[in-house]
Amino acid sequence: MKNFISSLLLICIVLSCKEEIYSTIPTAQVSYKLNLNLYEADAQLNAGVGAWLCITQKRLETDRLGFGGLLIVNGIGEEVINIYAYDLACPNEADRNALIIPENTNETGIPMAITAKCPKCGAVFNIIDGYGTPQSGSKYYLRTYQVMKTMNSGEYLVAHY
Repeated sequence: MKNFISSLLLICIVLSCKEEIYSTIPTAQVSYKLNLNLYEADAQLNAGVGAWLCITQKRLETDRLGFGGLLIVNGIGEEVINIYAYDLACPNEADRNALIIPENTNETGIPMAITAKCPKCGAVFNIIDGYGTPQSGSKYYLRTYQVMKTMNSGEYLVAHY
C-alpha cells in the first residue's frame, strides 16, 4: 500500500509540473567548425563574455548552418571560453527570414551582447547562458545546438544531426 501511495504521489507531481515550451524551429543539420586561433572572425569570440558572431554563409561546402543560420556566443560558464550556439531564426516566426539580432552592449567595436531580439515580433531572448530562454514577447526558446571542443586547441565543432 505504501508503494502504491508513493507511486501515485510521484505521478501527480510529474503531471502537475509546468510544461516548458521549447523551440518551434524545424530540425535541421548543423555542422560547423570554429577555430579561435585560425580564423579572424572566430577569434573575436576570445574578447570575453558576451562576444558573439552570426554565421549565415558557408565557409566550406560541408558546412551545415541549421534552419536560419548560427549565432555563436562566448557566454558564462566554468571556463574562460564557453561557446554556445543557437539558430538565428526567431522561434515565434519560424521563418528563415525572421532572424534574431544580438543587442550590442559594447561601444568599442567588439560585438558584445547578453540578449538577442527579433526585429519582426520584438521577442527578446537570453543568449549568454546557453539556454536561449525567452525574456519577453515569446514562450518559445531559441533552438540550441551542441558545441564540442575538438582535440585541436581553440577549435570547436557546432553540431546537430
